[in-house]
Amino acid sequence: MMDDIRVLFVDPLSDAGVFPDRLADAIDYLSVVEARTTDEALDVLSERRIDCVISAYALPDSDGIELLHAVRQTRLNLPYILCTESGSEKIASRAISAGVTEYLRAGDTDPETLAKRVERIVSPSETSGTDRRFNHYRSIVQAMGDGVYTLDTNGRMTAVNDTLVDISGYERDELVGEHISMLLDDEDVERGDELIRGLIRDNDAVGQLQATLHTVDGRTVPCEARIGLLTHNDVFRGTVGVFRSIEEHEHVKKELRDEKRRIEELHEVASEMESCQTADEICDLTVDAAESILQFDICGVDLIEDDHFVPTAISTGMTNDGYSKLRTNEGIAGKTHQNNETYVIDDVREESDAVPAQAEYRSLLSVPVGDEGIFQAGSRDVASFDHDDAELAELLVSHTAEALRRISSQTALRESEEKYRTLVEQSHDAIYIYRNDSFEFINQRVCDLTGYTRDELMEMEIWDLIHPDDREEVKHIASGRSRGEHSPHYEARVETKHGDIRHIEFSVRIITYEGKHAHLGSARDVTGRKKRKQELKRQNERLEEFASVISHDLRNPLNVAQGHLELAKERGEDRHFEKSESALDRMESLIADLLTLARQGQVVSETEPVELPTIVRQAWSNVETGDRTLIVDTLGTVDADPGRLQELFENLFRNAVEHAGDETTVRVGELADGFYVEDDGPGIPPEERDAVFEHGHTTAKSGSGLGLSIVKGIANAHGWSISVSDGSDGGARFRIRRS
Repeated sequence: MMDDIRVLFVDPLSDAGVFPDRLADAIDYLSVVEARTTDEALDVLSERRIDCVISAYALPDSDGIELLHAVRQTRLNLPYILCTESGSEKIASRAISAGVTEYLRAGDTDPETLAKRVERIVSPSETSGTDRRFNHYRSIVQAMGDGVYTLDTNGRMTAVNDTLVDISGYERDELVGEHISMLLDDEDVERGDELIRGLIRDNDAVGQLQATLHTVDGRTVPCEARIGLLTHNDVFRGTVGVFRSIEEHEHVKKELRDEKRRIEELHEVASEMESCQTADEICDLTVDAAESILQFDICGVDLIEDDHFVPTAISTGMTNDGYSKLRTNEGIAGKTHQNNETYVIDDVREESDAVPAQAEYRSLLSVPVGDEGIFQAGSRDVASFDHDDAELAELLVSHTAEALRRISSQTALRESEEKYRTLVEQSHDAIYIYRNDSFEFINQRVCDLTGYTRDELMEMEIWDLIHPDDREEVKHIASGRSRGEHSPHYEARVETKHGDIRHIEFSVRIITYEGKHAHLGSARDVTGRKKRKQELKRQNERLEEFASVISHDLRNPLNVAQGHLELAKERGEDRHFEKSESALDRMESLIADLLTLARQGQVVSETEPVELPTIVRQAWSNVETGDRTLIVDTLGTVDADPGRLQELFENLFRNAVEHAGDETTVRVGELADGFYVEDDGPGIPPEERDAVFEHGHTTAKSGSGLGLSIVKGIANAHGWSISVSDGSDGGARFRIRRS
């Protein structure tokens, strides 16, 4: 019986696939000491006799190869078995360089086999050192996860490992002795020969190339091939090669390339969507992209209208049978929209919420299109869509949603712009924007108000329109507004293209226009309002005068009438009644004059051509002229309000009757720009001629002082002027001139 074999087992993560107690049970004379870390293992080696070390590759504080380096510092020939879960070529190479005795993959061993290996490498053997080294390296090669082979100088396989047998599908006996072209095509063989010649020429150890391995069943496996030279006494004896399958790697690379291509194409679709003008165009483009880029068999886009999904675009081969409006809270479509979440349904027949458009569709992909609607793709096969399909569909419809939002925003903006443009252009106010003293925008009302065309205004400075007397004040207000000072409504005069003066009320504020500060103004023509205010002021002044006349002039005849009535009552004399009647007649005349004066505040009615001789004679007949004489020279026509013109002549005739004497002659004649009325009485002194037209001015005892004021008001209402001068026979001449 041999001595006990003591094994140091360093495998906290059980990479070896064997537990220490089961290893100890495999052989009676084998005992196991456990360690968890490199430091614990080195402590055990320094304190006890150990015949063999079994170590996992992954250790908490380092790895099995680092531990091997530490062991070899003091125990050069101590058997050391390294176990790992993967047959990595890189790990194997490091282990061999560090002096490992055996290299095992965890899946290739069990307690009994591992115990036998320990027994074999620890116990004395009749095999030579060379054989032991051969077995040592063979075990490592067999444990590798890559296909390994050796070739002679003619390219024939002299040895292959188990992995290469598994990859190729051939039996070992079928490979050994055959040329490497059994596994590689001629092009790869030629490239391999060229690589070997280069290694020999350059005295390099290892070269690398990519090749395609052909299996027994006709498959092709893309591989990375590493080739090294076999030499003896510097004589080339053949090559050793390692095939590492990169099939999965190539598959992943292809998938990544395909996915990159699809993403790039989807981004190109996004660019195309930017040129779409309607939602229908965007949805049609979405469906086309889903079919051509994502390779979806059937799909469609539904947009929301009145709480329903309305089919907007569907696949060419898809019919409308059963594909109609659906409420936004129904089915998978409703869940997609309500939750804003993508759903992948492997079999719609197993989903209670699913409402397939057509009965033969089995799987479904449903993606929200923002708040606008949903995108759905269907397939007649079960589980046709995966996570990658969902991600690419989400990318596509994100572009769709963005384009639809753009269309919606542009439509709303156009509608809003059209609405405000209509409001601005139809505004009764002149609306404008100016910057740096020049107009940036004007509406039609600005042109109507100023008389200039739009093109003319755009070439002018805004200040050119302001009346010179108001210009500096308006500039001062604008300057204060630019400094942030509050600028209330203000009035200024505008001079039109034709020289007319308009009174304008302005309201201006600072805005941002096309990214820069500008002044937005509205201008309202208040010329008519100003005139009405002035007229109202004149009317109020006349009312004050009426009050004065009523309180003074009417009181005198009223007092006279009251006094004579009292005397008549006391004395019974009829002459007092006559005096009272005369006073009352005076009051009646005075009241009539006041009513006539009150009507001056009204504008004249519509004018018409009036024959002056006719109006003159009618007016003369309405005045008590006694024995006085009227002479009417040749007169033409004049545009006037006939009633108001007759009042004018009546008051002029009455003035002549009151002031010129009982045998006065009154003449009416024509002027180049109007007409005149003159008498042959005493006339009016020059110093009193301006005053005669004032309310209440009179030199007659019975006069009201209103007659000539009424005449002036009627003349002005027609746009005429009136003045007084000496008559041709020494009396007074009143000249009425048309403007």
